[in-house]
Amino acid sequence: MPGIYKFKTSRLALWALLLARLSIPVAILSFLLMRFGGLHPSLAIYCFAASVALALLSILVSLAAFPTIWFDGQIGGMRLWGTFLRSLFVLLPALAFAYFYFSRPAFSDLSTNPIDPPEFVEAWKLRGDNDNSLESASLAEREKQALAYPSLNSKKIEQPIELVHLLVLDELKKQNWELLRISDYRDSVDGSDFEATTRSVITGLRYAMSVRLRPDGEEASILDMRSASLWGPHDFGINAARIMNFMASVDNRLEGGIKHFELQIEEEERQRRLERGPIPRAKPLNP
Repeated sequence: MPGIYKFKTSRLALWALLLARLSIPVAILSFLLMRFGGLHPSLAIYCFAASVALALLSILVSLAAFPTIWFDGQIGGMRLWGTFLRSLFVLLPALAFAYFYFSRPAFSDLSTNPIDPPEFVEAWKLRGDNDNSLESASLAEREKQALAYPSLNSKKIEQPIELVHLLVLDELKKQNWELLRISDYRDSVDGSDFEATTRSVITGLRYAMSVRLRPDGEEASILDMRSASLWGPHDFGINAARIMNFMASVDNRLEGGIKHFELQIEEEERQRRLERGPIPRAKPLNP
């Protein structure tokens, strides 16, 4: 009489797979609620931390199930693989966040000029009750910034402020940032000031940027930029990367040619002359 073999199914492997499956919608829900549902980032972090805890727990349960599957022949090997792959969906982003958190300096507000950073005026209106202050950081914090990011410096551009103003404004528009304020150099003896804001595509966190342009004589300009996170003590290096990318884009525009902006300045000057009308001629004296 042939024998009938019955294999037990590992309950631990089943529980491990269920926990891994549950961690994925919890992680996705935390980002969706923060990005589109208006959930405060602090609550979203707790929600994402819960998904990470579920993923880690599923790994621990799968490790406990492994001996019964390997030595006792219980069914559940494929469930362990499913647990591992689903847990990676949550754990890999968490590991990436942890890497940037510990490998980047803990700043939320950076500037190319720590001694005299550009100011925020309109960006204050974007702040919530628990958001970061947009006041200039303390002197100690600014000294730490200068040591952590020595490459963030004011940029001297050997072009008049009229031309650099147009270039910077055009570059700000190309970045697809929401412009909050444009202070024209013609309306102030100090120069030009720009403010803009943007949101993270993934998390929806808001960032504020302030760009300051000052004349340095008649044929040169000084460009400074400040980027700040509206929430959180750590920006994961995002603000520094944003400033460096913007400055690099300005350099590329200068190297690529500025004839377009020179023609634009000439056209604006021509329009102003037309608005002023013809200069009245002096009447000839009667003999």
